[in-house]
Amino acid sequence: ALCSSPSRAAPKRAAGHVAVKASTEMSGYTDTDAVNVLSPTVAASLADDLAGWTIGGRYLVDAVTAASVDIVSSASHRWLENRHVGSALADLKTDSLGVALSGGVSREPDYLSIGGGGTVSMELLEKNLTPFLGVSYGHDDVGRTGQYRELWRHFYKIGLQTGATFVVDRSTIASVAVDAIFERGYLAKPYRYIPLFAPGVGERLGPGASVNLVNQTRLDQRSADALPDSRDRWALSGRIAHRLDGATVRVDERLYRDNWGLLASTTDMRLTVDLGTRLQVWPHGRIHAQGGVSFWQRTYEAVATPDKGLAIPHYRTGDRELGPLQTLTVGGGSRFRLSADKSAPWTLGLEVDGIFTRYTDALYLTSRRAVFGALILEAEFN
Repeated sequence: ALCSSPSRAAPKRAAGHVAVKASTEMSGYTDTDAVNVLSPTVAASLADDLAGWTIGGRYLVDAVTAASVDIVSSASHRWLENRHVGSALADLKTDSLGVALSGGVSREPDYLSIGGGGTVSMELLEKNLTPFLGVSYGHDDVGRTGQYRELWRHFYKIGLQTGATFVVDRSTIASVAVDAIFERGYLAKPYRYIPLFAPGVGERLGPGASVNLVNQTRLDQRSADALPDSRDRWALSGRIAHRLDGATVRVDERLYRDNWGLLASTTDMRLTVDLGTRLQVWPHGRIHAQGGVSFWQRTYEAVATPDKGLAIPHYRTGDRELGPLQTLTVGGGSRFRLSADKSAPWTLGLEVDGIFTRYTDALYLTSRRAVFGALILEAEFN
């Protein structure tokens, strides 16, 4: 409501009047690490506001092509893969109590993820305070293309969320939430192999060392990605949105930590401006900064054993997203009603973001630049 232009109250509909919403979206991503993603999406929902129910579903396909430095460093070729994702939701509200259920499935040639969850909320203090409690469960099967399914690895995750949304004043709303996610099982990447170095050799390689330099100095042995089989994640997030005269400002903050030793902060800012009754535009900015996990090393060195052999570190990863990094996102978007008639169903949206990531302690890359864009066509029939 804070993002909407002031207008006359919509006419009340009798119970049993169902509103239909539908949308289609084409989004894309490309970066300087030779990763490209194209994602068409369709979605639809049915809702009866007075009866207090909503049902909906969404389907998308991620078409990914990649020839990143990680693929090159393992002597692999560019690959193309499709991911299919389907999800559904159902909301029911009776008086001051709300219940929301959701579920989804994601399928790739070497990955299967199934999950679902629910949230209960209650409006208190004349709808000025809405506490909520949610729980979710997910089960993932992880394998390699062409591998027998009985050899796939598994992990599961349980998520808990609690918090509240509250009205500060007539122009301001805010929310706070605490999330906890508990993951157990195989959490590594089956295709990722880590270069190993003789004692005292790896430390000579600085951040961004090239594939050729790494291959010239590493040991012949390659070791598979190996991560702990449990991870507990916690996050504290807050949001405040304030309605100005013809604009809405929104600020989000998220603080994160886990038992792997990773600490992170994410700040997101958006200013939505009404340009007449048909057009909204918004600049968008996001800053993310994190440290590395406790077992992160730019290079992993084998350790000499008493029998003159070499032992490898128990935990090891080449996933630079688990190392120290900073990401800056700058962009914006727009939403345009295709007709001056407010009852007309069609709107067109466009979003574009530029993303710059700096890796301060990783091999191969010290930075990555990316562009994300989405074109959305929506319709609502009352």
